[in-house]
Amino acid sequence: MILYNNSILKITLFSTIYVIVLIFLSPIIDHLFTSLDEDKAKKENNFQILIEIITHSMVLVVLWYFLDKYFKGYLENLLDIKMKDVTETAMEIISGIILVGLQNNLIQKLSYITYEHPFRLIDVYG
Repeated sequence: MILYNNSILKITLFSTIYVIVLIFLSPIIDHLFTSLDEDKAKKENNFQILIEIITHSMVLVVLWYFLDKYFKGYLENLLDIKMKDVTETAMEIISGIILVGLQNNLIQKLSYITYEHPFRLIDVYG
């Protein structure tokens, strides 16, 4: 099958599958954490919100690690393709944008902490 041996088709198929998996996994991770409005309703202080931001970020890092280590290798074996450095870098950039960009709860909390309610040392412990 000559169409299957086309490397551009394989890279496109690889990228599409990888992006679809990220689009499905990202909201699942996001819904594991509360929204900023829920945190405000619970009257959480800045330190508690910061801990949630760090935890949310660490979950994303672990997910990205496992996807990169296992899922990417699985797809490379399945499609019989070896990603080159340039293509791999492009996939990592797109993956990062998708994975973090779809984290609405994380983005709201980061915006709140950095812009709307900047950290002050007294706010962390108060």
